[in-house]
Amino acid sequence: MAEDDRLGRLRVHLETVQRIAGLGSWEADVRTDELTWSANVYRILGLPGTVEPSYERFLSAVHPDDRRRIVRVHADALEGRAAYSIEHRIVRPDGSIRHVHEEAITEHEDGEVARLLGTMQDITEEMQLTRNLIDTESRRRELLHRLVRTSEQERAQLAGDLHDGPIQMLTVAAMRLEHLGMVEADTPDWLPAAVDTVRDTVVKLRDVLVELHPRAGAGAGLDATLTQLALTVVPDLDVRVEVEAETSDAEDRAVFGIVQEALWDVREGEPSRHLDIRVAADETDLEVVLTGSAEPGGPASELLGRAGLLGVRERTEGVGGRCTAEAEDGTVAVRCLLPRVDRRAVAARG
Repeated sequence: MAEDDRLGRLRVHLETVQRIAGLGSWEADVRTDELTWSANVYRILGLPGTVEPSYERFLSAVHPDDRRRIVRVHADALEGRAAYSIEHRIVRPDGSIRHVHEEAITEHEDGEVARLLGTMQDITEEMQLTRNLIDTESRRRELLHRLVRTSEQERAQLAGDLHDGPIQMLTVAAMRLEHLGMVEADTPDWLPAAVDTVRDTVVKLRDVLVELHPRAGAGAGLDATLTQLALTVVPDLDVRVEVEAETSDAEDRAVFGIVQEALWDVREGEPSRHLDIRVAADETDLEVVLTGSAEPGGPASELLGRAGLLGVRERTEGVGGRCTAEAEDGTVAVRCLLPRVDRRAVAARG
């Protein structure tokens, strides 16, 4: 086979491979300003093969927003500072936009750049596929978030219905039964046991509330958990949470239950729509301070006996703590002092 025939077949083979790969090649002779494009460069640029290749013609095809980058990397290559690999857009004569990836290397003679050798690949389809994948992933995440939010809302609604219904009714029932035992001289023998049963049921239902409420902020810390809880129970609440203690999981659960009960009281009360929550600790005690707007109609000594804050007191006493309440200048402050758990548990968690 003649040498010219062999070279011709190789050239046809190379052009076929380039067309399949969406890849073109070019060569620029720096000394003579001669530029050569392969057939596929013409196809990518959308130009007929009769167009005389030139840097100016190529630059006019580059998207206006990308030209400055192209000029900069091309100038750097000509000065021998760096080869380049760059992605940019081109605008075909019909107005369609294609995304291309270009790579170029330099050849030197006598210590100067003599030629630039480069490739141009049409990556429009790959870019579109990437965008589709990103859009799909974005939609998947949004759907997942919507499902999570819907689940959280339903759980929060169920928790609210449970608290406002059975828990409140059973709490009031227990208070009335206790009152009956104090004012009646002749009370049935079963009354104390009935009161204990009602109280135990209320405690168990309150534990269910803790499980029902979404704890989306738990992974970010107790402060995020309590903020999320507050805005779930009372969406328009002006809440500020300050945690100045390292706590164990058991302590987090106890604090969560106490704050949850306080929030029910805020939601039911008027005009309170503000709550400061502060958690602090020393070696022996964990203190939870809840400060909000005071409601008219009773001294501070009666605050912890009403239906709402009764839950706060019972939560605190259930873990061996104690509660006090103060009302002054339009605010009420409830302080819950809890015994610390094993300090080794806190250290292990940290």
